[in-house]
Amino acid sequence: MSKSVTYDKINKIYDEKGKNPVHALKDVSFTINPGELFCLLGPSGCGKTTLLRATAGLEEISSGKMYYGDVDISTIPPYRRNIGMVFQSFALYPHMTIFENVAYGLRVRKVDNETVKKKVTEVMELVGLQEELKRNPSPTGLSGGQQQRVAIARALVYDPDVLLLDEPLANLDAKLRRYMRAEIRRIQKATNVTTIFVTHDQEEAMAVGDRLAVLRKGVVEQIGTSDDLYSYPENAFVSNFIGKMNFFESTVTEVGDDSITVRPDTAAFSVRIPITRCHVNPSKGDHVLLGGRPEQLAVSKTESPEAMKGRVRIIQHLGSFIRYEVEMDERVSPVTFEIDMDFLDKNIRESDEVFVTMKEERMSLFSPEGREI
Repeated sequence: MSKSVTYDKINKIYDEKGKNPVHALKDVSFTINPGELFCLLGPSGCGKTTLLRATAGLEEISSGKMYYGDVDISTIPPYRRNIGMVFQSFALYPHMTIFENVAYGLRVRKVDNETVKKKVTEVMELVGLQEELKRNPSPTGLSGGQQQRVAIARALVYDPDVLLLDEPLANLDAKLRRYMRAEIRRIQKATNVTTIFVTHDQEEAMAVGDRLAVLRKGVVEQIGTSDDLYSYPENAFVSNFIGKMNFFESTVTEVGDDSITVRPDTAAFSVRIPITRCHVNPSKGDHVLLGGRPEQLAVSKTESPEAMKGRVRIIQHLGSFIRYEVEMDERVSPVTFEIDMDFLDKNIRESDEVFVTMKEERMSLFSPEGREI
C-alpha cells in the first residue's frame, strides 16, 4: 500500500558549529500524497538533492520530523525505511547479470529462490525487459535506456513504500530522455508507489510530475501542478524558472479594487492587470515587474499607440512556433525579450525594427525582489 511522505519544519545545516555554516534546507514543510509522482525542482544548490537524501536517511537532518504515513522515520536508519532508490549513475553491478542485479535486494532480505525468480520476472516485464532477461547479459551489454530500466526494476522488486529518483535521466541523450520520462510515468502509475523525482530540468518535471515543488536556497517557493506553476506563478523567480518569463520594468500609475495599472519603462502607454494576476501589493509610484510569457506577446511591423519599439536580433524556427528575440531599451540598459509566434512573418527579418504588443489580460505583476535564480 502506498504511503504519504510528510516533512515538518525540516532544517539541514552543514558545518553547524563551524565558522561558515550552510543552511541547505530551511523549515521545509509539505506532504506528498500516497501514490503521487512528486518532483523536486530547482537550480543547482537549491537543496533538492539534500532533501531527497534526507528522505532516504543518507543525510541526518538538523531539526524537524519526517513521516512515512503516520510513522516518524526521522531517526530510523536507511536500511529500515523500505525505500527504493535510483541514482543518476544507475549504480548497477557490472560483474553480475541483470537478473542478479535486480534480485540483489531480495537476496539481502533472504527471500527464497522461487519467490526471487517470480518477482524478478514480474518486474522485468513491467519495465519492458523480458526479452533482455532471457538473454541475461551483464548491464554493460545494454543501452543506456535499458540500464535505466534495470535500475528502476531493482528499486521496485521488493515493493518499497517510497521510490526515490535522483536525476535519473541526466546521463541519457535528449531523445532517450523524452522516451524514458514517459516510461517512468507509466511504470509509476502501474505500481502506484509514492515517488519523489529530483531534477533541475523544468520541462522534464512538468512532463513527469503530478505535482512539483520549486526550491531556491533551501526554501520551497511554490508547490502545485505543472499548470499551476506555469499559469499562476506566485513570484518572479518561479515564473522565470518554470518556462520563460519576459520582465518589463514598470511603474504603478493606479491601484484599483479589481486591477492595478502600470506603465512599462519602454512604453508610452499603460497596462491594466487584473488583481487575480497581481502577486504584489504596491502603492502608486512603486517600481514593479510586468511579466509576460513569450506566447503572451506579439511582434509585427505595424506601429500602434499600444506597441513598444524594438529591434529583431535573432529569429529561430522551433518547429511548432517561431521565436523572435527582440532587443528593447530598458531603464538601465538594453534587454532582449523572447516572443513566440505560431507563424513566420516573412516581412520581418533579423535586424529589422519591429513593434511588440502585449495580450494584456494574460500578463502578470510581480515584486522586483528575488527574480534571480
